[in-house]
Amino acid sequence: MSNSATAVQTAPKQELNPFSAPLPDADLADKNPLAPSITSEITSSVLEAMQGDVERVFKDPEQQKKVFQMLVEADEQTKARKVVNTKTEEPFKKFLTLWKIRFKYGIHWKKPLYPFRLIRNIALGKFYNFFKIKKFVLRGIEFSGTYRCNFRCHHCLCIRLDQSDVRREMEPDDYKRVVKEAMALGATTFGIEGGEPFVHQQWAEILEACQGNYNHLIISTNGWLFDEEKAKKAAEIGVDTINFSLDSGISEMHDLFRLRFGSFDRVLNGIKLCKKYGIKVIINTVVHRENIYTDHFRSLLDFCEKEKLLLNTLFAKGVGNFKGRDVLLDEQAIQDYEEVIRPYNYVQRHLNYNYGKQFGCPGTKEMINMTPYGDVLNCANMHIYLGNVMDEPLDKVRDNALKKTPFGAYHSCFLADDPDFMNVYYPLLEKKPHFSIEEFNEDLDEYEEKNNKVVYPELKATKDKERQEAAALAKE
Repeated sequence: MSNSATAVQTAPKQELNPFSAPLPDADLADKNPLAPSITSEITSSVLEAMQGDVERVFKDPEQQKKVFQMLVEADEQTKARKVVNTKTEEPFKKFLTLWKIRFKYGIHWKKPLYPFRLIRNIALGKFYNFFKIKKFVLRGIEFSGTYRCNFRCHHCLCIRLDQSDVRREMEPDDYKRVVKEAMALGATTFGIEGGEPFVHQQWAEILEACQGNYNHLIISTNGWLFDEEKAKKAAEIGVDTINFSLDSGISEMHDLFRLRFGSFDRVLNGIKLCKKYGIKVIINTVVHRENIYTDHFRSLLDFCEKEKLLLNTLFAKGVGNFKGRDVLLDEQAIQDYEEVIRPYNYVQRHLNYNYGKQFGCPGTKEMINMTPYGDVLNCANMHIYLGNVMDEPLDKVRDNALKKTPFGAYHSCFLADDPDFMNVYYPLLEKKPHFSIEEFNEDLDEYEEKNNKVVYPELKATKDKERQEAAALAKE
């Protein structure tokens, strides 16, 4: 055998996406996408699964004992489903705080033309909504820069979606083109999330492509890799807000959920760095059936109230590592959630603010999410691929989705509040990790026929019109 042939056979495999490879300290011991725990059996209970991870995360026996007791208490509080309020509501203060939050997080006076573009978009959105004009101003895009991550959290969404070994991720020039197309549709906000965005070695170049001098820029991170160098660079690029994920106001409960000892302290340090460099902070947390009644969730509300940080709550969906777990909030739990947060001023649900109207899913209409490979999604948790910006322009993908999906109208969360949608979507998700508009509509038609009901009248009218037009063309 020749030397050249030997060289071909032994040549190392080229990394498809070397700029988003997990860093050396990545906790990749667990490869099982169904259960982040390497010690506990797969269970429908999040708290049970967390019990199996205590010894993995905490090495001190006394601390292990303390955490086990916290989990027992959380389990008891969850089963009791009792709303406990330790704070008194102050309506006038809440009203003033609401407007303070809007001005603090919503308007960036130092950026040329940004406030005026924002005011124009809001006015236009209200105009369309008031006169029932079927047009929507795009607010922005949340880019999943990479699905790779240095954590393996109990609710991990991206572990089932990562195709970085077989699909090429978008590069900075791709982001530059898509941002330009989005701005033509009115977009003023661009964010990068993950996975973990700081795993991507070109995170700064991606954000620079988002034109931070003119647009609102956001980073969503677990905080572990966020240091002074990154804080300084983010401020230079024009990052306005960093969303830190925090699952509890109690350090041990957060670290356990994230399966990383010390992760709570990393977030606190990140908050200090943001204050130093003039970057605003939002706390993101997932609300699920096994945390809304607990002391550790209220401790997070208290922490954000004390630090005057906006807490953005996202209702759990049965996707990612939450797939198959008993996490979705039922109607009573949603009502109880409203009671739990009622006395607090610095907390909101992520559906609260839209251009067109006050409440409802902004997906596709005002905000879109994008996979690292260019697939357009209604939101990060919605794995219906609406089209791909590497194949066709953004406006064409969005227009098609507005016409052929239920996302062309404001609606409460499809994955947490809409039983009909969930009855179609989640069974499809059991078959494959993501699917097309056509696949979803086929199953929706079957569901409507089986249950003798029309779930989305506007969508059905559009589909019926298309069928009639197709039939007319066929006759010709």
